Amino acid sequence: MICLQPFTPIYNQEDYSTKVNLTSSSTNSTISVSSSEITSMTEYTESTTMTVINNNLHKIYKDKYRVDDAIKPIETDCSLIKFATDLSNQKKIILKFIKDKNWAEKELEIMKILSDNKVKHVIQLIDHFVDSETNRNVLVLPRLKKIPKVGLNLIDIQKIAIQLFNTLYDIHNLNIVHLDVTLSNIMFDENNDLVIIDFGLARICDGRNHPIGCGTSGFVAPEVYLGDCNDTKPDIYSAGVVLGMLLEPFVHNCSLEDLGCRLARHSTTSLVQDKLRENYLFERYHYTQIPEVIFDACDLLVQCLEYDHDSRISIYQIVRHPFLLKPASAFRNTEYNEFIQHNPLKKTPSRTIIFYR
Repeated sequence: MICLQPFTPIYNQEDYSTKVNLTSSSTNSTISVSSSEITSMTEYTESTTMTVINNNLHKIYKDKYRVDDAIKPIETDCSLIKFATDLSNQKKIILKFIKDKNWAEKELEIMKILSDNKVKHVIQLIDHFVDSETNRNVLVLPRLKKIPKVGLNLIDIQKIAIQLFNTLYDIHNLNIVHLDVTLSNIMFDENNDLVIIDFGLARICDGRNHPIGCGTSGFVAPEVYLGDCNDTKPDIYSAGVVLGMLLEPFVHNCSLEDLGCRLARHSTTSLVQDKLRENYLFERYHYTQIPEVIFDACDLLVQCLEYDHDSRISIYQIVRHPFLLKPASAFRNTEYNEFIQHNPLKKTPSRTIIFYR
């Protein structure tokens, strides 16, 4: 996905109860755009319409969804994403062409379960059809905004974490694992509320092991590489990587910039854990000038990145973790622009730390 709107601050000062209300009351909607006057001539085929606008040819599916050819499609191993406009309401959408029929049926099944159970902060299916030209299933989905990796205030990151982990809590309670939680697969809607997208790799946990290495490199939990995992714990590890990437401007000298890299593996996250313990958690009461909430964030991150599947923090414990429960008053002096200028722990060159356990 691409960001079509500028990022604006998403979180005003308010107490935690208001934040919880925000996480349960928001809806995931598309981005409205104004209609424009166009002159077009139309040529019909079996399943699509070809429309000429300003001497450019645009394909229209179902006489309703006009492809925006100015935006380059995105192709993955599993699907082809085309950017389009819904002519019935002029809203920007995407068309997800799924290459394999079985994959499409599985993703549609997962999305139906989430919709029937009214799970908030997950992508909402607008429409579904089969393209007669390619015989591929096409999912019509809202076009959303990319979450910026930098520029967020710490309280904005807390809101993202609250919505991400509470949504995973709801998904996991349905015995569903996402298996591809990445920074690219969480986005903002028009209200700057989080939306988890792309359930193409999601599975219902039925006792069978997850496919070995399933997910995006840099975010895959160690047990998935080992091929002996059949529950929802891998999502916690992946969400921890996302949290670490967002916390990078606030947590220095801990190699957080290495999280999410395609070559990152367990050795990477173990080094991050060691540095977080040495530079922050073990020195928690010595750095009185660092806001307490940053230490809480580091503690949650260390527990999410735990290598041992059984020792990793549970989703039930996460939604009750102090970092997610801190009130707005705890975030004083953690605005992004101010913090990067006055952070008492300035960045220094990374160094390898070896702990003997």
